[in-house]
Amino acid sequence: MASKTPPSDRLADWLGRQRWFATKTRRIVHITIDDVVPLATASLAIVGVELDSGVVDRYVLALSPTTREAAAEISDGFDDPLFCRAVLDVIADGRRIEGESGALHGVVTGAFPASLPRGLSVRRIGGEQSNTSVVFGEVAIMKTFRRLADGINPEAEITRFLTERARFAHAPRLYGQLEYRRRDGGAATLAVVQAMIPGAGDGWEWLLGELRAGRPALEAIRRLGQVTGGLHHALASGTGDPAFAPEPIADTDLAGWGAAVRGQLDSARTALGDPRSVPQVSDLTQALDGLRGTQKIRHHGDLHFGQTLRRADGDWVIIDFEGEPLRPLAERRLKHTPLRDVAGVLRSLDYASASARPPGSEAWTEAWQRAAAEAFLGGYRAATVDAGFVPTSEAAFRRALAVFEVEKAAYEIVYEANHRPDWVDIPRRGLVSAAARLGLRRAGAA
Repeated sequence: MASKTPPSDRLADWLGRQRWFATKTRRIVHITIDDVVPLATASLAIVGVELDSGVVDRYVLALSPTTREAAAEISDGFDDPLFCRAVLDVIADGRRIEGESGALHGVVTGAFPASLPRGLSVRRIGGEQSNTSVVFGEVAIMKTFRRLADGINPEAEITRFLTERARFAHAPRLYGQLEYRRRDGGAATLAVVQAMIPGAGDGWEWLLGELRAGRPALEAIRRLGQVTGGLHHALASGTGDPAFAPEPIADTDLAGWGAAVRGQLDSARTALGDPRSVPQVSDLTQALDGLRGTQKIRHHGDLHFGQTLRRADGDWVIIDFEGEPLRPLAERRLKHTPLRDVAGVLRSLDYASASARPPGSEAWTEAWQRAAAEAFLGGYRAATVDAGFVPTSEAAFRRALAVFEVEKAAYEIVYEANHRPDWVDIPRRGLVSAAARLGLRRAGAA
């Protein structure tokens, strides 16, 4: 049974200030410690966080005994190298560690190194929004999912498939994962460990650097389009695996995707507090009709330049396959048109244009954004000629793509409202632009 503790103002305040806390626009009204698993210098705690909306989310915390009992000195165990190494060793050894209501289970793949030196440096990566990542030397990176959801996380599921089945060279190899399994049968992916990519740099920072130096990087962007097409081919190759086998897109899929876009637009209106600022959509069936007869497959689900690495040889690696963290896990595992990934990269180019734009360069960056979008799409279309998961007609491809640009921009509005309110104008402008390509107008517009 969960051990209930009185609501802790200090713990609630600390949680609300963490970058990975997902709902900063809501107030925490109650905290329940559902399970505690002692490990080295801290304890992994599964914590239920009740919000003023009535929703209860589960989070993973690494708490010291003092923190749990008195919330006096709240420190994050993932800042402690000894604790991080202990978590890694549980995965490496395939161990089971009992807690009060469940247990941790380490699971390895055949790619896990035969041994890891004890003296590996341990470094926590800063700046992340949804998770906590720790690097071990130049060998491995461990990512902990702070917000828990029952079921296998797509990050573990997809990278295992790409590592062991598709052998896709442009994604990190999965070394293993840490699962939390409750005694009532429920389970969740708590962390994954993947191979480090030697000499690789952040793709987003690389792109911004190129733009600030006045280099358009169009050939590199075209290459990313080719790599993205290759990823989709790899994810469509699992014909013998029901979780990955391509399936024909049905009328029910098209209707459901259209409804999902409208629902995302409703969420954007709520986040902005101004219904007139978001286009009204009645029926997207015609715009999506070009997808009829193509296949739905597993896809990245949250692809943008921040989910890429630029290798030392100048090629690309795609990372972070967990999907959009605000969406339910079951939804993130569904097969869909991979045009959602394509839309994500186009939206990322919009962010890059806005982020790297010095005063007075608006005309250049807007022209660059159009050229960069065409470069990426050219590379993607070249890599997916005759693929069963994209329309053959260019007009059908572009119109369906615009629908998912609308959806992505609306999602970004909600995300930015929760995490980075100062950025919300970027997706708001992108939403209006993508909607215009579909012939949609803002409510009340003449």
